[in-house]
Amino acid sequence: MLFDIIDGGESGLAGGRGRLSGREVGLLVGALNYHSLVHPGREFKVVVLRAPDGEYPRLTDQSCHRLEWKADRTAICSLTVVSALKAGAYFDSAIMPLVIDLGGEGSEGGASFYDRAGLKGKVFKRVRFGAPIIFDAMRQGLTDVYEKRVVPRRRSQRMAAPEVSSYLSERGEQGRPPAILFGLHWLEMGGAERWALESIAVAKEAGFLPIVLTDKDSSHPWIDRPELDGALVLPMSFPLPQGEEADLLLALLREFSIRGIHVHHNNWLYHRLPWFKAFDPSIPIVDTLHILEWRTGGFVEVSVKLSNVIDIHHVISPQLRDYLALLRDVPKSRVALAPLYGLSDQFVPLAVPPANESGRPFTIAFVGRLSQQKRPYLFLRYAAELKKTVEREVKFIVHGDGALLEETQRLIRQYGLSGSVELRHPPYPVSDTLAEADLLVVSSDNEGLTLTTFEATAMNVAVLSTDVGSQASLVASQALLPRQPFAFIKEAVARTRALMSSEALRMDIVAEQQKKIMALKQFPDARGWTKGLYEGWKV
Repeated sequence: MLFDIIDGGESGLAGGRGRLSGREVGLLVGALNYHSLVHPGREFKVVVLRAPDGEYPRLTDQSCHRLEWKADRTAICSLTVVSALKAGAYFDSAIMPLVIDLGGEGSEGGASFYDRAGLKGKVFKRVRFGAPIIFDAMRQGLTDVYEKRVVPRRRSQRMAAPEVSSYLSERGEQGRPPAILFGLHWLEMGGAERWALESIAVAKEAGFLPIVLTDKDSSHPWIDRPELDGALVLPMSFPLPQGEEADLLLALLREFSIRGIHVHHNNWLYHRLPWFKAFDPSIPIVDTLHILEWRTGGFVEVSVKLSNVIDIHHVISPQLRDYLALLRDVPKSRVALAPLYGLSDQFVPLAVPPANESGRPFTIAFVGRLSQQKRPYLFLRYAAELKKTVEREVKFIVHGDGALLEETQRLIRQYGLSGSVELRHPPYPVSDTLAEADLLVVSSDNEGLTLTTFEATAMNVAVLSTDVGSQASLVASQALLPRQPFAFIKEAVARTRALMSSEALRMDIVAEQQKKIMALKQFPDARGWTKGLYEGWKV
């Protein structure tokens, strides 16, 4: 905490039982830390709000300075704190009122994609949710056209390399704690987020204070995860009040000895990297890239645009390495391939007898965010078609949470799968789901290298996956499926039927997965590579 508590207002901020949940306390601490940084020395009178489920927190934006709120918000408590940071020469001693809206439960990021305004938005939403498979077929067709005709002509203009000298700043002066600045999308379930939390844990092991910035609206259900204990977490909501962006960045440089910056999918921080590099060229900057998005390129294209101010691009797949070095002319010396295979070492294969010998149902799992990218609706249509064509009992597990949860629940009923599909949500362990599964199906329309494939392989689970991203680096050649939805359903059903009738075939697929992962292990694992990187930042 960068503040002292004068009156905790029964919030639970000072520990013990309070009116707020652990997640809400984490959000409140993050908000008050932000305001303490941009208004050092100030005293704050804070009203804390709770919103209906599905509403996003408003922690750092302009609304925090308006002393009114929507009728559906509930004032939970009020408290008084004072920034513990030393004020400057022009210190404003006036008490500052704040209104901190902690949002509601279940406000996972990503829902805004389906919430477009106006008549066009209403039509889009009706078609999308009325006929998700047909809509997806149209979407994939448009993607193919775009990738063929538009993407080859699209090349980001790169930020010019700074010409300032690479002097070594006095990092240890004033006894400032050594820190690493991390940029994350949000604190929710996801492969990129899991790797970001692992990186934060590595930074703590190396003796650094992790400073964690997020830039996407979310309820941040992972904000009270143990990996973030002792970290300075700043969950930001936008737009920031005028002038506070500069105040925040200058305060971070003033209060902490920033030894490095590691960007994990944070658009706001990406676009502040040129400023950091110009202000202090001695600060090393690294990003981790997971997936090349269709049409736009996503964070990979942002990274290419800013490549001249980024010292090392950490990529998790051979596809991304080749894209940066061969297609986008990023120097090979600044591209480091270090896959995430080390993160699945804790998964231990269990001696589960084959389904066709034990009498238990053949079990098929979907593990991932319930989002447009992961296409849970496509998995459910596949499940319905498979169930109609096999005589054996089949059990399906959908393990995840996200913006498409309500659609997933509706389609389970609509497709007649209520007695066959079990829905599981975090924090239910993924390892428990994979321990029950004979087959993992990845129905995504795009991926990098899925962590779930590493984990499934470690548990002797066969994987069927769309042939997207770098999945071919992990998945058996005979288990790769088309991205187009109707072709996916047809092929997935046929190959699943073959697997259900032959345990030998299933284990052959697992063996090929293991062989491909062993080939990837010739490269450093991401955790070991990052540990060595951070050790070099201690100097």
